[in-house]
Amino acid sequence: MIMINGDYFFVIVLGVVAGTRLFLLANIPSPTIKGFRTRHYMTGMVLIILSFLSNNLVIFAVGYAFIIDELPLIIARGPGHKEQYWKPGEDYWSRWCIVGVLILIFLTYVFRGVIAGLI
Repeated sequence: MIMINGDYFFVIVLGVVAGTRLFLLANIPSPTIKGFRTRHYMTGMVLIILSFLSNNLVIFAVGYAFIIDELPLIIARGPGHKEQYWKPGEDYWSRWCIVGVLILIFLTYVFRGVIAGLI
């Protein structure tokens, strides 16, 4: 069976979101640079820019996945939301955040050909 670009894109997105959630489950902290805590949506934005410069679907899918995994949290809490140090990553596991990510994954599946066609 030959996988078209949209399907290939979706499989990568699904794998990256699942992997990101595993890292969140393990409470692995995100990198902090001189007191500034980076978020995975920031990495996603950099990867998407790089994907357009290099015309690379894999880099685009990884960056896209990082963004959609954090987008519900950004919408609800803001892009620089603060976490309490004794409850790291708790918002990622809230019902509204999980439902938001599932909706974005579903929309990605529906529009996978269109989104993958951007590259």
